[in-house]
Amino acid sequence: MTGLPAAARAPVARALLVLEALNAVPIAQLGDIAAATGLPKSTVVRLLAQLAEAGYAEHLSRKAGWRATSRVLNLANGFRQTGIVVEAAMEPMRAFTRAHRWAVFLGLPQGHDMFVRFGTAADSPVALDPEVYNAPTPILLGALGQAWLAFCPPSERAEIIAHLAQSRRASDRLARDRPDLDRILAQIRKRGYSITDEAARRITWNVSRRAMEGRKRVTGLGVPILSDNRVLGALSLRYFRTSLSDSEAARLYLEPMRNLAKQIADGVKSRQAG
Repeated sequence: MTGLPAAARAPVARALLVLEALNAVPIAQLGDIAAATGLPKSTVVRLLAQLAEAGYAEHLSRKAGWRATSRVLNLANGFRQTGIVVEAAMEPMRAFTRAHRWAVFLGLPQGHDMFVRFGTAADSPVALDPEVYNAPTPILLGALGQAWLAFCPPSERAEIIAHLAQSRRASDRLARDRPDLDRILAQIRKRGYSITDEAARRITWNVSRRAMEGRKRVTGLGVPILSDNRVLGALSLRYFRTSLSDSEAARLYLEPMRNLAKQIADGVKSRQAG
């Protein structure tokens, strides 16, 4: 672990730096924490005392040193797999849009819905889609949802489809025709990508007027984010229907999209290992 730049060493930043060093090992000596953070021992002593008072650190003894308490787990309650994937995806997605102009969106499952967690519409010179975050998208009709559902574990897929088959939403109607849906998902797995269903463009629930107008003119090419035997989420490239056919979009952007998905998966692994 390296210390923060001098300009960033505000009191809170210094305390968090000490907490990171303390949380990296079961027990830490004062000198080890000072070396890991680059802070003077006197500063480390003061910050450890404050962390102990707040319940995040415990002084075992002068000989044994310090340890982090279980209270540090509370700091990560809202930052689980979703946060790691979004964090790993942001910069690669922005770089993709700078290189290829088109906006890309990251979709992650939540319960029985697919949600857009990040997008690069603001970075795209040609995007019609608004900046949307935490917005639901149809699992069965949208490129994001289809790409994820086609590649997720069979048991999870079956559970999701069974739930959607009980829904009265127009976007879930396909779940009641299991043979047809299985055929569609098998085709997606075979070719490696999904395309926004035509019916999705006609759905108006929970959609702003700007998004609805954009939906009529653009479509999505979706790919899964694969990591070993897991599907972390899905990506969708949004392009003008008048500029590219679906086959042209796949020819030009399928490999770059797969490379983007791999970058994100590698970034997730790196963050989990570190």
